[in-house]
Amino acid sequence: MAASQTTVGNAALAKLGQRPVLSFDDPDDRARWLKSRFDAVRDLCLRANRWHFAMARARLSAEAEAPAFGFGRQFPLPADCLQLVEIGGAALATGAGEMIAGPRPAFALEGGRILTDAAAPLEIRYVRRIEDVAAWDPLFTEAVACRLAFDLAEKLTQSSGKKEAALRDYQLSLRDAFRVNAIEAPPETMPDGSWVLARL
Repeated sequence: MAASQTTVGNAALAKLGQRPVLSFDDPDDRARWLKSRFDAVRDLCLRANRWHFAMARARLSAEAEAPAFGFGRQFPLPADCLQLVEIGGAALATGAGEMIAGPRPAFALEGGRILTDAAAPLEIRYVRRIEDVAAWDPLFTEAVACRLAFDLAEKLTQSSGKKEAALRDYQLSLRDAFRVNAIEAPPETMPDGSWVLARL
């Protein structure tokens, strides 16, 4: 059976020892809480990694108005962009603030825009919002279910032990998903970091 919001929500409820719901529109606290948290948890989990199934490419046009100072152009991010991964062929390092490979364009992310001096169209790769649950990777689906269980544990069980167990499940699901996602990624060339360059 294809995954759906309801099946993911019911997987979260099962982890907490709760009965399933027929739909998020059920007149039931569990369904209401699932519905209220589902979209936010989905986006949070998508933003947590560079999921291959959620990668997208775009060529951005520059806005007519340039930034007030510092850069020559600004480009609006796609509405479904949750994490910027690459600009003009240069991959952004995860959490390092440096580029992994290729040229190093100067840019800033401000107010849903990329500010840069690069010429239009600006080619980017990014993690996009995937609302169709049937298109999710199974490991990602498990991560979302575990995170939903963590978010709802206190409301549904009033048990700190259940909440801690749900957190451990979420962390383990992410670890497994990250490992598989990394195995399927092409090898990346790391540039010399600032510490190495300072020694030259």
